[in-house]
Amino acid sequence: MLLTSKNITKSFKIKADTSIDVLRGLDFNVETGESVALMGPSGAGKSTLLYILGALDKPDYGSINYFAESGVTDILALNDDKLSKFRNKFIGFIFQFHHLLPEFTTLENVMIPGIIAGNNRKNVKEKAIELLEKVSMQHRLEHKPSELSGGEQQRVAIARALINNPVVMLADEPTGNLDSANSIAVLDLLSQIRQEYKLTMIIATHSLEVANFADRICTMGDGIIVSEHRNSVS
Repeated sequence: MLLTSKNITKSFKIKADTSIDVLRGLDFNVETGESVALMGPSGAGKSTLLYILGALDKPDYGSINYFAESGVTDILALNDDKLSKFRNKFIGFIFQFHHLLPEFTTLENVMIPGIIAGNNRKNVKEKAIELLEKVSMQHRLEHKPSELSGGEQQRVAIARALINNPVVMLADEPTGNLDSANSIAVLDLLSQIRQEYKLTMIIATHSLEVANFADRICTMGDGIIVSEHRNSVS
């Protein structure tokens, strides 16, 4: 087991006296090495759950435990500094919109999380170049994000997500901003990377094509997981 989360509850205020319940006591577990797709209509809570699991947001109630060789980590018990370090080292993120920093080159964008983690700059640079070769972006090292296509930007974002050797990859609509051809290319790339790096992967998506890439599909509705099934081929 890599992750267990129990009774995850989250609401957002939309007016001073009005709130909306997005997650309603949701339970969600993930095995080590498993890939899971979260599906459901807009507002079902897919992205909210992903952000909470990735320690980018906190639930109102519930528990989230990650299991690794070093033991069990209750991420809700960590202070902000320890939580930031855990997130930077343990979790890789891929978003629908790449969030590359426009003032930095492709190479620098991939290096940033490794430098933040305090790793040796020379080693980080070598690793970043290796990862950019892995995602077929070695010819774009000195280009800024504005000089790249959408598909190229997402490839750079994938390389960035891998720079600190994460255990789990969280992807929020990773092909949602791409055309059909680039979507297929990114999916193929994610599949290769998952197998090569033995990653656990959780993907929030509207796309059945993307969901079918996963081992297991969990469908969300009314703030909980209403159904799930395993894909025969992933």
